[in-house]
Amino acid sequence: MISFESNTVGACLSPRQVMIGDGAAAQIHEMLGNWQVSDGRVLIVADKEVVRLGLIDKVREPLKANYDVACFDEIVGEPTLATAETLANFARQQPYSAVVGLGGGSAIDMSKLAAALAANTGDVMDYIGITRFKETPLPLLAVPTTAGTGAEATAVSMLSIEGKKAIVLSPQLVPLAAVLDPLLTLSLPPKVTAATGLDALSHALEAFMSIKANPYTDTQAIATITVVARWLKTAVEDGANLEARRAMIYAAYTGGLCLNAGVVLGHSVAYTISNRAHMPHGVSCAMALPYTIAFNLPAVSGRLSIAAAHVLEGSNVTGEDLALWVADLIATLGMPRSLQDIGVKETDLDAMAEECLNKYPRPTNPTPITRDRLQVFYEKMYKGDVQGCIEAFR
Repeated sequence: MISFESNTVGACLSPRQVMIGDGAAAQIHEMLGNWQVSDGRVLIVADKEVVRLGLIDKVREPLKANYDVACFDEIVGEPTLATAETLANFARQQPYSAVVGLGGGSAIDMSKLAAALAANTGDVMDYIGITRFKETPLPLLAVPTTAGTGAEATAVSMLSIEGKKAIVLSPQLVPLAAVLDPLLTLSLPPKVTAATGLDALSHALEAFMSIKANPYTDTQAIATITVVARWLKTAVEDGANLEARRAMIYAAYTGGLCLNAGVVLGHSVAYTISNRAHMPHGVSCAMALPYTIAFNLPAVSGRLSIAAAHVLEGSNVTGEDLALWVADLIATLGMPRSLQDIGVKETDLDAMAEECLNKYPRPTNPTPITRDRLQVFYEKMYKGDVQGCIEAFR
């Protein structure tokens, strides 16, 4: 059910074109031509895994029919400031007509910076935070090879500066077009499939709890939740199942659209986890998700019951049921369930709560985030006690 109760005003951004379907990447040169990028040099920004798997050829070869193609393929894991600066310099060495981001969220996020900084002066640090670019970024096509980050639909570029999460945020970073080709995700191993799929689920459920949620983001959130609940386990267990791969690459995109409402406490907690125990972003977000649901139950119990109804059979399901379902899904997929599981020490909890409160505030969260409530959150998460967290915040 889509709610129209809120009178909140918000802008919703999305790519201007989405190409979806088996083999869609083969048409990338035609897409650029349709946007009047008819010749010149195109820069592909890709991660090393894409190159190793040979997926880069699925994009590079069609482009060669119309364009000179250069590649920057130095993205490994979470991109650092040094990587972003090297890429910016590379993007400024030649005149480019367009940029193509190919890979997971890190590669696509870096392609956004390449498109923007190729057309603008200044250092990467000049644009950290909410920003704007004087000159319009180059046309950018995003081609995800994982199914979860939703970076192909967002206005954010994430990077790591001195081991801490940082963002560049601008409406100008939203890609011109997204290419959703499920064939590019067939080689994803089960653990990556699980982690990125849980990332999409986190985006949807957190956006659904956000005070900035609106009918547009609610529509995307419900679609994402429903698809992930139906197809993620199948995609993990049978990576060759094309129907599951089609479903998950679509859910990743709609999960990205959800982010127009912003995320809530779970992402802030995830950052404090990643700053201590390096792991995929989707895993840290998933770990925090059931506790975030419990934390916010008093404020948005009705909305969480609606979300629960889309993933659980039967009537009269509640947000409590939803939190427990998420916890069970995480366990089923082999993800860590507690902070103890990933080596976080109990003595770290106070510092994590303080960092979450001061460094990663979430005004979008429907429940006020206080030091005392955060302490309970982290204590329950340390033990892996979702039920206890539900009872503590009931």
